[in-house]
Amino acid sequence: MRANREKGNAWITLVVFLLAASGMYAPPVGAHNAYRDTCYSIGASAGYAYNIIYAHYGVFDVDAFLPLNPHFEGEVHLHATTANTYTVGIQAQPKFPIRRDGKDCGEILLETQLMYELFLRNRIHGLNASFLVGYRWEYVYVKIGYGLRLAAMIDISPHSTDNGILEPHNLVYHAEVFVRPHTSPWNLSFCVTDMTESQMERMFTPIFIVNSYVDLSSHWRLEMSGRCKPVGIANMAPSFFGAEGRIGARYRF
Repeated sequence: MRANREKGNAWITLVVFLLAASGMYAPPVGAHNAYRDTCYSIGASAGYAYNIIYAHYGVFDVDAFLPLNPHFEGEVHLHATTANTYTVGIQAQPKFPIRRDGKDCGEILLETQLMYELFLRNRIHGLNASFLVGYRWEYVYVKIGYGLRLAAMIDISPHSTDNGILEPHNLVYHAEVFVRPHTSPWNLSFCVTDMTESQMERMFTPIFIVNSYVDLSSHWRLEMSGRCKPVGIANMAPSFFGAEGRIGARYRF
């Protein structure tokens, strides 16, 4: 059992090192981003959710988007629910523009996402991490990669022979299509993924998402989203697990 604990600690150390390294060589120059936003921004949202475990509950999110330079962007995300669950996430994306015959053809991106989850209602906490390669251009955003998860009971003594659970192999994916160009003052997108800014699911438990935004002014943006998570979609007896809706605002500096 001690070997499992040491293996889990080694994974955490590796994840933290890679996340730090991905941003270490990003010089703090002027902000620029071709396929999300050219501005630093702070957003907040609130919503209603229901699932068969928590029943009815509220969700609250705050995030900061940081396009540090043309080849690197970062994001920090805080998530809380009235079901007494909490998440802190950090995302780093080095990216590389693609040009052919002098024309913009999108960008390749590398993403490292690290997420700490705290389920106080169940006295459980955990660490999720993913490493992905993606492509983004106007109407499409796709990425695929490797994910891992560590989880343990909060009350376990560090000297106990009991250990947490390590799930070292998970396929992480994201596929999203947009109905408007990224420069449009409004947009609508449809997405299927197994990892959001606040949760990671196993590969056969997809989350279906509809996102939209409307620019109210040069600084303010109204954002809305809806999510649905069916469980057992790869089985003979699929069933409904939960859904949520959110509305929020973003201020762009």
